[in-house]
Amino acid sequence: MQKTMTIKGFVLILALVLAAFFCLHLMMRGDLSRKAEEENALKLALTKLQEEEKDLKNQLSIVGTEDYIISSARENFSYVRRDDILFEYSNPEALYAYTEEELRILVDEMAD
Repeated sequence: MQKTMTIKGFVLILALVLAAFFCLHLMMRGDLSRKAEEENALKLALTKLQEEEKDLKNQLSIVGTEDYIISSARENFSYVRRDDILFEYSNPEALYAYTEEELRILVDEMAD
């Protein structure tokens, strides 16, 4: 004589299986949302790196030209040609009190 499963036993096993699937579903959903956030962060990082690469390529294309060498010498090593006029400000913070337009007028007046 074979023993058969009762309805209560079947319902209990079915409930356990459904509970296990529900737990797995919740865990996988959490993993999926974390992976989506990570993907968005990586896409932003990729975009920033691509923009940085473009800027570096632009810089690389002008490095070595005469204009770049001259501007680099002036900015980094305070190089001045013989016919250039060197302006040194004893109080550069005072220049920040002016707007760009006022500052341009001031520089034009000093050049005259």
